[in-house]
Amino acid sequence: MKRILYSTALLLAMMATACGDANQKPSALPLIDMNADYPEKEICLQDVADVSYIPLETTDDVLLHNSLNFEDVSSKGIVCVSDNKIFLFHPDGKSRAVLNKQGQGPGEYRYAHYASVDWDREEIYVNDIHQNLMLVYSLDGTYKQQFDLEMRGRQGDMLCDDDAHIVLYKEKSGSLEVGNIVPPYRPVVLMSKEDGSIDSLSHQQDYYTTVSVEGKVGDNSLTMLLPIPALRKLNGEVYVSEVASDTIYRLADGRLEPFVARTPSVKEEDGGKYLLQLKGATPNHYFFSVMKKEWIPESSVGSSLHIADDAINDLMYDKRTGESFHPIFSLREYKAKLFYEGLTFESCSDANTAYLKLEAFDLIEALEAGELSGELKTIAEGLKEDDNPVLMVVKFNE
Repeated sequence: MKRILYSTALLLAMMATACGDANQKPSALPLIDMNADYPEKEICLQDVADVSYIPLETTDDVLLHNSLNFEDVSSKGIVCVSDNKIFLFHPDGKSRAVLNKQGQGPGEYRYAHYASVDWDREEIYVNDIHQNLMLVYSLDGTYKQQFDLEMRGRQGDMLCDDDAHIVLYKEKSGSLEVGNIVPPYRPVVLMSKEDGSIDSLSHQQDYYTTVSVEGKVGDNSLTMLLPIPALRKLNGEVYVSEVASDTIYRLADGRLEPFVARTPSVKEEDGGKYLLQLKGATPNHYFFSVMKKEWIPESSVGSSLHIADDAINDLMYDKRTGESFHPIFSLREYKAKLFYEGLTFESCSDANTAYLKLEAFDLIEALEAGELSGELKTIAEGLKEDDNPVLMVVKFNE
């Protein structure tokens, strides 16, 4: 199955495969070899995790469109952003609230592409880069306050660190070109939830690169640079995973500590063909996205580009053995779905948890083909094609 790249939506989800030494020995700082061949390994999800399903309620007021970002999937609730609205669901998928504050008046945002939730403070944060504002709402949509941001925070790079701070990734003024950043700058900042004050961490970014896409849409040539989110929150900890860096960092006590390294360097010719990003972390495994730096689409349909399957893949590292491999996940209730490229960790605030979005029309098609069984079959029997997605929640064993 070919991937379809939508020029506005691709920035959301980068799942990827890699390269490396399958017999790599475990060390204090795992080292990922970007130019080695890793084997494939089939894993039944139920053998390593508990799997459950959450059908998201569909009503006339709660319809999720394709431009959909899940901001949090947890035992406390579910938050997603779609069509400039913020949708909140109870843990069982029942609708809780809809925040529709788009506008240009007091307490309104111009556009909402991403949001961050603090369940304990019962607050939703929206970074409106068009007004340089951080807007704060209660979980029922009531406007509470806003902070002026004397910086431009990158879209998609905003998350709650603890009860006191939001972590943001600051864009450098002016346009960045691939290569050394002169002078280097400090992109990772903490914003106080109390007064909006900003504190930049000492970490410096001195190099820039990202995925480049070149192709044709109709008769028009197209060149795109796709900024890739750098911030991840996994198991309650914040990670900085810049694809332009040779090191992935973990935020601890206000400082960034090295967590994983890559070789060769992304700055070297033989190392810069692939980009590495941390995707997930469980007690026994790390999950990575590895993607080709240059994408040349195979074809185009309308305004969409078709990207070859080998452009992005997944890599899984076993902390106990040092083994690395490309995981191919199977699910007992879904015969046709073997490779889960959409397994997402960073939007789950529960420990060791990931989710996969299952579209209603895909499930109905699988049901008609006799590919479903068990609980998933029962859920699919009650769906309509235009219903909201079903979330498959994967709780990995400790």
